[in-house]
Amino acid sequence: MPRSAPRNLHSVFERSMREVRRSLLGWLVGIVGFSLIMLSIFPTIHGNAGFAQLINAYPEALRKLFDVSDYTTGPGYLRSEVFSFMAPLLLAIFAILWGADLTAGEEERRTIDTLLATPVSRQRVVAEKWLALATAVGVLALALEVLLGVVGPLFKLHVGWAPLSAAIIGSGLFALSFGTLSMAIGAGTGSRGFARGVSAAVAVVMYLISTLSQLVEWLKPWRWTSLWYHALGFDPLSHGFNVGHLLVLVACVAVLVVAAITLFTRRDFSN
Repeated sequence: MPRSAPRNLHSVFERSMREVRRSLLGWLVGIVGFSLIMLSIFPTIHGNAGFAQLINAYPEALRKLFDVSDYTTGPGYLRSEVFSFMAPLLLAIFAILWGADLTAGEEERRTIDTLLATPVSRQRVVAEKWLALATAVGVLALALEVLLGVVGPLFKLHVGWAPLSAAIIGSGLFALSFGTLSMAIGAGTGSRGFARGVSAAVAVVMYLISTLSQLVEWLKPWRWTSLWYHALGFDPLSHGFNVGHLLVLVACVAVLVVAAITLFTRRDFSN
């Protein structure tokens, strides 16, 4: 039997989501696997006085570096094992990889001319591609929150929805910031590799500034320059939402979206 023709795609957003659906499914499986592994370990740690004493015996510098405090409690365990590095890292890697592909990838695959030949403005192309990026990051973040918030109690891990949401939203905005940065650099240069490399390097530097500022005195005045600090460095699992920090992340994303649109609009794709 002949294969049925693919259904018509009515927007750049729909086209972008269709292209990433398999990759997004794979990342969802990864997020689920990571979350279940972390949750399955917690019952052996929960309320373990001996383990708590062992952690407290660590040097203070080491505990600050790896954000280890109240490790045998739900919030403390999530802070150390999930949100100190791995969860934001997974979301950021996905966002950076796909953000560069949304603009520079089109150019490298030589499909950009076909896309721009449609009666859609360049501004709308970038805006809808970014909306697809934000949607995909949101799907991964939501999956992580549902697993930790709904499945977590089955593994004796209890944490309030407000602090958990604050940590998830912070992680998602951090990832979206660098995904948008990758998209903007790709829009300006046409190189996926360059966009991904620069975005990843800046993300690592910001993580180091936020983390090492707790140990290195001269870095403390510069901690506010790190998006990691605004996302997770103020410990949302203990303090909940901080509107000021979230607004910094939202403003950063907005500026980068404008930059991506401007760079893409001014590019000459005739060569």
